Amino acid sequence: MAVTETKPEVRQSTEPTTRRWDPFTQFESLQDEMQRIWGQTWPLVPRPLSGPLRRLSLAPSTWVPTIDVFERDGSLVVKAELPGVKKEDIDVKLEHGDLVIRGERREEREVKEDEYYRLERGRGSFYRRIPLTFDVQSEQITADYTNGLLEVLVPRPAREPPAPKKIEVK
Repeated sequence: MAVTETKPEVRQSTEPTTRRWDPFTQFESLQDEMQRIWGQTWPLVPRPLSGPLRRLSLAPSTWVPTIDVFERDGSLVVKAELPGVKKEDIDVKLEHGDLVIRGERREEREVKEDEYYRLERGRGSFYRRIPLTFDVQSEQITADYTNGLLEVLVPRPAREPPAPKKIEVK
């Protein structure tokens, strides 16, 4: 008796594969066409790398302060590193149940030497929104700003254990 082996039939799909739409591809093709006309902007970078590098160079640089959120002694603690920010330029609010920290950083560095003079100015605003999963009164929130570190304490409401309730067995 001969043993025959059967293999599943593999069908080639004639349908086109779906691709996720990337809005930057049209900009890249436009930039490629402009480069062809006006010359290459990144002559020393290989062609496949020039697209992402070009996007990075055109992106605005923003400053987002780092924050730590944790619980300590029944309160939610939010620590934000805000170097170079004055206390007057920080705004902490409770908006629609979220803790909002916003402000502005202004920096000015001046160097005077015999040979040269340099003045650098920097400024930028920041905005952080931390959603709170519990109700809190804004009067209970405290904020302390020391040496570039903002610490906001949001007390959690006391949780009452549910009262025992007899459940009828049917």
